[in-house]
Amino acid sequence: MNASALNRFEVTIGFDELARKRAVRPKAEADQAESIRRRLLLCGAGLGAVFCALGFRTAQLALNPPPPVYQLAGSESTGGPALLEDREGRALALSIKGFGLAIHGSEVWEAEEAAAKLAGLFPHIDPAKLRIKLEAGQRVVIDRVITPEQREEVLALGLPGITFPEADIRAYPQGRLFSHVVGYQIPGRGGVTGLEATASSQELAGTQRTTLHTAAQTIMLGEVSRAMAQFEAKAAWGLLLDAHSGDVVSLVSLPDFDPNRPGASDASARRNRVVSDTYELGSAFKALTVAMALEEGIVALDTPVDVTSPLKVGDWSIEDYSEKGNVLSVEEILAYSSNIGTAQLALLMGQDGFTAALERFGLLERMTTSLPESRSPLIPREWGPAEIATVSYGHGIAVSPLHLTAAFAALVNGGEQVTPRFLLSDPVEKKRVISERTSLELRRALRAVVTEGTGSFAEAEGFYVIGKTATADKPGAGGYNDKGPLISSFIGAFPGHDPRYVMLISLDEPKGNASTYGYATAGWTAAPAFKRAVERLAPVLGVMPTPEDQAADAFLTVLGARDGAGATLPTAEENSR
Repeated sequence: MNASALNRFEVTIGFDELARKRAVRPKAEADQAESIRRRLLLCGAGLGAVFCALGFRTAQLALNPPPPVYQLAGSESTGGPALLEDREGRALALSIKGFGLAIHGSEVWEAEEAAAKLAGLFPHIDPAKLRIKLEAGQRVVIDRVITPEQREEVLALGLPGITFPEADIRAYPQGRLFSHVVGYQIPGRGGVTGLEATASSQELAGTQRTTLHTAAQTIMLGEVSRAMAQFEAKAAWGLLLDAHSGDVVSLVSLPDFDPNRPGASDASARRNRVVSDTYELGSAFKALTVAMALEEGIVALDTPVDVTSPLKVGDWSIEDYSEKGNVLSVEEILAYSSNIGTAQLALLMGQDGFTAALERFGLLERMTTSLPESRSPLIPREWGPAEIATVSYGHGIAVSPLHLTAAFAALVNGGEQVTPRFLLSDPVEKKRVISERTSLELRRALRAVVTEGTGSFAEAEGFYVIGKTATADKPGAGGYNDKGPLISSFIGAFPGHDPRYVMLISLDEPKGNASTYGYATAGWTAAPAFKRAVERLAPVLGVMPTPEDQAADAFLTVLGARDGAGATLPTAEENSR
């Protein structure tokens, strides 16, 4: 092969090799491209699956968010407010971990839309102001504390920038049941009413057990609510006090409120009428006046008093609601609730003696307890004969229901004034105000109120209720009106022969109905509620019915020699004849 042919061969070989290589390259490149395409498809599918899973979970959370996990914030470890319990260890107020609601303006897409949607769920929001803050990129706290239901509603909106910051929440597991005694807190301010205010001001921590009894409170609330509805009263209250220790076992003030949402109720519903309000509580004061006169030795229970005609005192003419005869004994004055007879007893004591006795019972000054809402009584500026006469039967002086109940306890517990207490850690404070003999005599007289007098509908079989009806005219702009609104109360103790508990039930502006023949007075309205409450409370409190002969012996311990041995208590059937 000559050189020229060799060159042509080599060139041909070169072109053939080049052609072969060119033929192989597209196949390799195609395989490589296919491999890359497959890998991209796999990655895309994987990412798609991840995003699908995330989207599904997001929708799931929005439509069905998991319940929040609440954790008890230990008061002792965190230094937070005290855990409040009833006397048997049931939680009344505690701190828990919850959540609030905030929105970050820097993450919001449509500020106007976000503001409008949130305002639709939270009426207190001003959508225009919120929009301005969101447009400025601000973080806005909508609520410090929200409910789980509100959290679900917010999640369902699907808004960006929403967060649920953790918050310490003060919770009240019993709801309205103890609202006025326990009170409530305001975030950032602490307790503002009730024991919550005391816990904040005194920096009480740990577990504080109260004197309150949940079962007794439930019964009291039921009976006071029933009477309030039955007689269409404007308001009502009930108080149950241990006659010897001063323990407040139950306190009901109606209308009430939910301490978990105090702002949802009117200010009037958040007012504790038993402690913070003062009233002219009427004839309940007659028991005090009789006790004072007995203690001073001015009269005895069988001393006759002339109540023939109205009593003239200065420009006042004092009359009785109903006439029972020309002459009444002191015991009958109390049983039949005679204004004329009671005023005469007070006037016999004179200004110094009468006011000194009121002061001894603590009725002329503010009562100090664990509840900060207590107020000073309203008393006459001057103590002339007219003031002494009217105050003797509960007009012209206004005290809180708690004040009156504490004084009444001293009348029946053997003569010792006991300061009401709401915490078992508070000391029991006592002082003697009348003799034990006077207390025993007064129990006998108060028993006659139920067996012979105005309080017959308060009788609870086997418990020998003692007590006093009190129907007080409410003064208006023009003074007192015989046909005006009333406060009708029954204050008493059970079991009457050996009082363990003192109770007050009052109705503010009750209205008579067909069952009471139109009467709205205490004997027709408050007394029956007292009876029902005693019958339901006694078993819960461990008070058992007593045989009649044992009760009679207790009532006649002091007076037996004068009245004769072997006397028995009249039965309800005998009283009705």
